[in-house]
Amino acid sequence: MKKLVLVVLLSMLLVFAFGKTKITFWGFMLDDESSAKILGEFMKENPDIEVEYVQLAWSNGFDKIVTSIAANNAPDVVELGNTWVANFASQDAILKMDNYASKVKDKYFGWDSVAYNDHYWALPWLLGTRALFFNLDLFEKAGLDPNNPPETWEELYDAAQKIDSLGDDIYGFGMCAGENFSPWQQWFLPAVWGNEASILSKDMKKSLLYSTKVIETAKFYQALSKYSLKTKQADLAKAFGEGKLGMYVSGAWDISGIESNYPNILFDVALLPKPNKWSGYHASFAGAEVLAVTKQAKNKEAALKLIEYLLRSDVAMQVTKLVPSVFPSVVGADKDPWFEDHPMHQVFYEQNKYAKPAPSHPQWFKIQQYLTEAIEKIVLENGDVENTLRYYNLKIQQLLNH
Repeated sequence: MKKLVLVVLLSMLLVFAFGKTKITFWGFMLDDESSAKILGEFMKENPDIEVEYVQLAWSNGFDKIVTSIAANNAPDVVELGNTWVANFASQDAILKMDNYASKVKDKYFGWDSVAYNDHYWALPWLLGTRALFFNLDLFEKAGLDPNNPPETWEELYDAAQKIDSLGDDIYGFGMCAGENFSPWQQWFLPAVWGNEASILSKDMKKSLLYSTKVIETAKFYQALSKYSLKTKQADLAKAFGEGKLGMYVSGAWDISGIESNYPNILFDVALLPKPNKWSGYHASFAGAEVLAVTKQAKNKEAALKLIEYLLRSDVAMQVTKLVPSVFPSVVGADKDPWFEDHPMHQVFYEQNKYAKPAPSHPQWFKIQQYLTEAIEKIVLENGDVENTLRYYNLKIQQLLNH
């Protein structure tokens, strides 16, 4: 009898083991330890699903995903940077998520990061953005209230001018220059968005760089540049840590960097200023890790169940605590007690609500190069704003026409 029971139990275990649904998940944010913990908990909650995780590197992860799709061996779930969504969506390599998104849209923010061609192609998971860093001591020395950082462009300009006048080696504001992406990411293009404008039309067929509100933004930016240190992002962080820079725009990764390398600096962060009190908004640049189901996924229901789990506030917060420069897309995630001990990080969580990604255009890589050139002509060479924008507007339009 005991032998019979044992045989039956073994048979049940074999059926259970071989009856599991197996899915593969390729990602970047989870390492071996965190993936074992987080995915292990998922498999405990879903004993009928087995997840195989493959960690990708940013240096070659994109190419590996492309290769796997070409070989008809794509993972079920894949983590993508939001700038990649248009590429995979235009190749019809990932599933449209419109039906699911319509049911949960109010529960998350960051939907612009997964949109392309009027459809949603993934779900926003972890969001990263930029905010305004400001030096408390320099604010006080300049007669400014450190408890009331600038909320508008005029207030920012006024603060930068006063801090800049403190000494020859002190600068009011920091502007990125001499790099490919940062000159428009922090903070020119977000300032355009905050001014309720864009550099591309909604259908992405027309360049709007030479339009009234973009010109207005560029003229403000040029005026602000007179009181700004203009150099690479890493050099701005260094100058800020050394107490030579009043304000600059950066990501949450600089919180720990400044605290570790410059422990004597007193600083805080705030939402990026908007054009004025009665119009515009606190726009910033959105980076995001998003989760997609590939078109080749063999187990789409199980894949979606895994994504639902990873998006949960308690799960996403585990990643935030490991990498405190990205934050859950879940509305209300900042109620986690962790934010009480990390008030500056909570500002970034709030800033994510106003963040936008770069336009999802296949030619964006070239467009942003032209945009960087235009910004640097305006702030480094003091070039005529309207002539500069007119010239690069034509360059971008030529790209859009092909």
